[in-house]
Amino acid sequence: MLGRELVPRLVDAGHRVRVLSRHAANVCEGAEAVAGDVRSSDGVRKATDGVDTVVFAATNPRRSVRKTEVGGTRNVLDAIAGSDAHLIYVSIVGVDRNRFPYYKAKWEAEQVLTSSSARWTIQRATQFHPLLDTFLGFPAFIRTPNLAFQVVDAGEVAARLVELVEAGPSGRAPDFGGPEVIGIRDIAAARRRITGRRARLVRVPRVGFISDFDDGYHHCPDNRSGHITWEEWLEATV
Repeated sequence: MLGRELVPRLVDAGHRVRVLSRHAANVCEGAEAVAGDVRSSDGVRKATDGVDTVVFAATNPRRSVRKTEVGGTRNVLDAIAGSDAHLIYVSIVGVDRNRFPYYKAKWEAEQVLTSSSARWTIQRATQFHPLLDTFLGFPAFIRTPNLAFQVVDAGEVAARLVELVEAGPSGRAPDFGGPEVIGIRDIAAARRRITGRRARLVRVPRVGFISDFDDGYHHCPDNRSGHITWEEWLEATV
């Protein structure tokens, strides 16, 4: 999702871009495709050979989470060892506080990066619009008393990443959040009103990592960097 937004922006900015993906899928004109997998390190050295900057945007929250995030980060660091390459890791707001296993893997990957000798930047962002739309398309999605999201446009986050590529190593960049924090019931209501698609919300107790979401650890209300709202994004999809 993020890579599709990022690659053409980098090309348009005049950068030479090489894309590592498992199937070397077609990429936009001006970019080069390399087949490989960060989890096994296949193709990683070839993809990173001679590059100035690596943007780690590979992720899979449903399976092989630690192998992708933690192992993948280590494999990329090994591949660029001895070079001056700058590694930008794309993370999620709140990974250092939320107990959700996917977030914990992202947090561990951040620590692997910050303890390395590499030149690095970490960019945390809130949830992308299509991701939340996918959640609401499930047979049911959770609802807790205070559950809300600060959804953000993937294209706007990609534009920030282009800035970070050009800025060079920046450490922990400011969090990148959407323009508004919206309760899950209001999110579902707007989706139904604009697209006609219903969502079934099921009340669940505040236990474990669910309470971390209810407490809003995945928000960054002081960093409303994006401009495209949930309703504006929905209207653009219909």
